[in-house]
Amino acid sequence: MLWIDAAQTAAYVYDVQAHSAEAELVRMAVLQADLASGRARLLPDDPYMVVVNQELLPEKHLQLRARAWEIVRELTAMEPAIYEPRRRGQLVSEYTLRHGVSHPTIYRYLRRYWQRGQTPNALLPDYANSGGRGKTRAASEGVKRGRPRKEGAAPGVNVDEPMRAVFRVAVARHAATHPMLSRRAIFDQMLRDFFCQRSIACASLRVQRGEPLAALPTFGQFSYWLEQDHLLESQRMAPALPADSAIARAGRPGAAFRVEAMQADVQLVSRADRSQVTGKPYLYVVTDIFSGAVAGIYVSMEQPSWRHAQMALANSAADKRRYCLRHGLDIPSGAWQSRHLPELLFADAALLDNADDCDDGTLLNNFNVRCLVAPAAAPSPWSAELGKRFALLPHDAAAATDPTAAATAASAQPAAGDEAGALLPCGRLDAVLDLEQFTRVVIGSVLAYNHARQADGYTPQQLWDWGVAQRGTALRQYAEELVHCSLLPVHDAVVTAEGICLHGTYYSCARAQEGRWFERAAQRGQWHVKVACDSASLDTIYLLDPQAPMHFHACHIAERSVAHRRLSSAEVARLRAGDFLARQHVAPPGQYASFERMVAALAG
Repeated sequence: MLWIDAAQTAAYVYDVQAHSAEAELVRMAVLQADLASGRARLLPDDPYMVVVNQELLPEKHLQLRARAWEIVRELTAMEPAIYEPRRRGQLVSEYTLRHGVSHPTIYRYLRRYWQRGQTPNALLPDYANSGGRGKTRAASEGVKRGRPRKEGAAPGVNVDEPMRAVFRVAVARHAATHPMLSRRAIFDQMLRDFFCQRSIACASLRVQRGEPLAALPTFGQFSYWLEQDHLLESQRMAPALPADSAIARAGRPGAAFRVEAMQADVQLVSRADRSQVTGKPYLYVVTDIFSGAVAGIYVSMEQPSWRHAQMALANSAADKRRYCLRHGLDIPSGAWQSRHLPELLFADAALLDNADDCDDGTLLNNFNVRCLVAPAAAPSPWSAELGKRFALLPHDAAAATDPTAAATAASAQPAAGDEAGALLPCGRLDAVLDLEQFTRVVIGSVLAYNHARQADGYTPQQLWDWGVAQRGTALRQYAEELVHCSLLPVHDAVVTAEGICLHGTYYSCARAQEGRWFERAAQRGQWHVKVACDSASLDTIYLLDPQAPMHFHACHIAERSVAHRRLSSAEVARLRAGDFLARQHVAPPGQYASFERMVAALAG
């Protein structure tokens, strides 16, 4: 009962279970007769009245209550006009203009006010009844979440965690390097690349593409999860910690780094031929033990080795903004601060097993970095962030789990009838990304981890910056190119008339041109030189100067090897193997081809 007239002959009543804001006028005699007959009963207390402890209410709830009460306070006092349908409509229209809200909003406030005891607390929000706000709903087998499709359309698919990983990778693949690409364009490209039937021919490791999958996510689902996971937002940086923050951690930034190696469980394709699979990449990550921040990364297609782990350490000494720009990412200044070498470097025993074969003491003798075996520890927190995109495999078990490892050797031989041979099934992320795109996704996950709050409430970047400012550092900074070139593996190259040749790729440099090396090689014969090379990128190698041991001459790809630009050694090897096979199967040119056709016709 909402209101009784002064003569007590009539009253306005409201059904607390109703979904509309309609009060009903009834005669008091009727209500009294219902009580007398037992059809109605009088409750001593209002079970729907909202009574709460004000001190326990969140500030947000108080603000929402105050806003709603400001809108309907005067309306609720206009009795009995507010209960009369015609007059109520006029009043609501007037107040929608006055407060800038919609008609349904005011009617919703009135309904709550009348249902819950006619007090301001009746306008408190109902978040307690929302059923897991912000939580992902579990899916049952064969049951589609959400509203049923209209007009007999297919039921659609549930977006599970593997599909969300595809969304994350698709956005990281395109959004940073193509900022003008619309959300719809990214979605359409994702469907073409990731949501079609794919398999890999075991003999040649070539990708076989089929029809689009029948069950596809909708653009609405894609957009929803982009918003939920903040995938299109720029990198958010937490504010600096106060100087007097109580950080319960011993040590300081740079006192010790740890390097780990893992293999991503995803098949990459060659940048030279996107229908050719190159295998699963190995990822090396260097983290600061004090703050947990990732200080350096390195991605390789070759088997794990100590040399590659040193490349990750070299990346720790690099300017990260310049490094990200080389991969098409423009990060804010200060988003990735580390560009130093540590005092101690801890590495897993599996990585250090082969260190004696390739370690010439460069880290210790040149940079005074001591290497120690890392104690057994749980996986680093950064792996969980990358795991939202790719499954990770321990590197010591990688050879047994990589299905392309056994097929790589067979692919060097001519393959007849790939279609008739065995095919390896592809996962959702397999046979789409190349090494450059995979590295871009890794950089994005590292930035997300460095600026994400961990269990103690701090971000790794906050701890790094606070430690540098308050505890000093054990960090030492060197020239980026000096560290990089010093840690690169050294190879034997050949000076020829066409250029400096390393593994079939030809280079040139100012030192060679000034000394007329190529003319001398044409006249007097070839000779060997020492070069340092990064197998993940063959664009530049470094010629070692025997007269100045720590001086390097940058050599760039010559014109005849322009097809090898921006490729890794694994991609170049695959490209050369494909060229070799093509030459083995080339048809006789000119009149010989015509003769062959004539013989075939006569034989037929």
